[in-house]
Amino acid sequence: MSTNELNSHLNSFDRPQNFNDQAWTNLLEQSRTVWNKFLSGEDWKESLNIPCKEAYLMLVNTEGELIVKDDSLLNYVKNEHVKTWIKRVEEIAFKSLRDKRYEIAERYFGKLIKLDGGNAMHYYRRALVRKQLMNHKASLTDLSEAITLNPNVSSYYKHRAEVFRLLDVDHKAMSDLNKAIKLNPSESSLYELRGKFRLSLGDRAGGRLDLLRSEELKNDTDGLNEMNKAA
Repeated sequence: MSTNELNSHLNSFDRPQNFNDQAWTNLLEQSRTVWNKFLSGEDWKESLNIPCKEAYLMLVNTEGELIVKDDSLLNYVKNEHVKTWIKRVEEIAFKSLRDKRYEIAERYFGKLIKLDGGNAMHYYRRALVRKQLMNHKASLTDLSEAITLNPNVSSYYKHRAEVFRLLDVDHKAMSDLNKAIKLNPSESSLYELRGKFRLSLGDRAGGRLDLLRSEELKNDTDGLNEMNKAA
């Protein structure tokens, strides 16, 4: 991280209403000192006063990891405080998504990743937002991170396959569709998607088989629903 990138990161936070200018300046300087130590490859070994959520988030890197050890933090109850903040940020992110304000949704899903970087769903949801924004490479990066965190969710592979197709990386798209079907072999939409993809590649036999399988699964589901209604 360059000096300009560090300044941009620190200046992206708003001063809390209960902080005067001097207190906020001191907090920014504390964070800058810790970052400079971290960027030089040294461990921070002193205690830090963390009086607000901003002070904590300033010390979180782009991968959502804290750059100091937890035992360096004073006056900060991480679990409850972060849970409350996550809930509020989620509300804003989902409302922005519903309102199709994708730039705002992307920003707030990014904040969620900073708060809870081990949650694969945050990366997945930001990936879908970035796809709407036509930022396919960034969407691909998020989907790959979601898969790294939780490799057993078929929808992650399905959407990554769609992004690979948009980027004309056909062999990886097919590989992901195969993985998605292996994880969820009864999902008709996966066979339909793979079938259409195969047809576009000139594989008529394979494409027709997938589309046929998709129809069979749809009919099975429709039949089961009718039985449930009649019961």
